Amino acid sequence: MANQHKNSFLLSFSLLVAIALVLPFISSCGKNSNANPAGLNTQLQIINLSPDAQPFNLYQRTIKQSTTTYTYPNNSDYFFLGTLDPPLQLRTATTAPVVLPFQIDTALKANSKYTLFVTGYRADSSIKNSMLSLDTATLPSIGNAKIRFAHTSPSSPTLNLRMNDTLSKVFENRPFNTISKYVTIPAGSYNLTIATYKTPTKIEYTIPNVTIQDGHAYTVYTIGIVGRTDSVAFGAAVLNNNLLIKTTQ
Repeated sequence: MANQHKNSFLLSFSLLVAIALVLPFISSCGKNSNANPAGLNTQLQIINLSPDAQPFNLYQRTIKQSTTTYTYPNNSDYFFLGTLDPPLQLRTATTAPVVLPFQIDTALKANSKYTLFVTGYRADSSIKNSMLSLDTATLPSIGNAKIRFAHTSPSSPTLNLRMNDTLSKVFENRPFNTISKYVTIPAGSYNLTIATYKTPTKIEYTIPNVTIQDGHAYTVYTIGIVGRTDSVAFGAAVLNNNLLIKTTQ
């Protein structure tokens, strides 16, 4: 009989200990659920536009984020972030990773989209001036879209962007490592041409028949170096930023 009481006591005690151990874990899980990708709703895309940076990986809070390697001049497309906490670092995709001289030390915003344009050169540390842009903006009125222009070509002069041969002032004389504000335009089809500010009649690159959709936001960005014809030949591309929310951040 004494053994039965002893066994019952031990069983009850074991259950109490187990509950005490599990409760903090459940509480922790509840807190973490607020920081999952769906809850944060924050997305980032990375474009490696540095001719000599070599492939690299993304680190956040010094932890490597996935196995994705970012290579020149490719775009990762948007992906969800599991945390908004800094720092955000880039490290070479080598056996002994080297930290690139670029770091973001401010927390990102929830419910937002960002593009990291990795620009400049690793050799002279100008890569440290790479740009993190907030892509989220207000929705345009019905029948319209938004577009902006990013000059991300190192060693290149200031540039102009024309849309169907129309030049907006915010797209004129755009210097390297700058991105214009969004401009509202009617939805439709556009031929985009890029020229240097000093030789505006000499077209350096053309993106024909670009479809601009109602209610979307776009970024035109440059690739390579003006005047080069090798692996870093000058070019351009268009990002569809897809507006996330209705209010400006």
